[in-house]
Amino acid sequence: MLGFFLGSIFGGTVGVTTICLCTAAKWGDAHTDDGHSENSRK
Repeated sequence: MLGFFLGSIFGGTVGVTTICLCTAAKWGDAHTDDGHSENSRK
């Protein structure tokens, strides 16, 4: 029973961390997909 609770807490923490990283990557992609790059020359 203790293993179930520890696994649930650990799994939930890993899941929330993964969701946060995926959301941050999505927001980062939204800001770089506009066709403008800081290193591009006109």
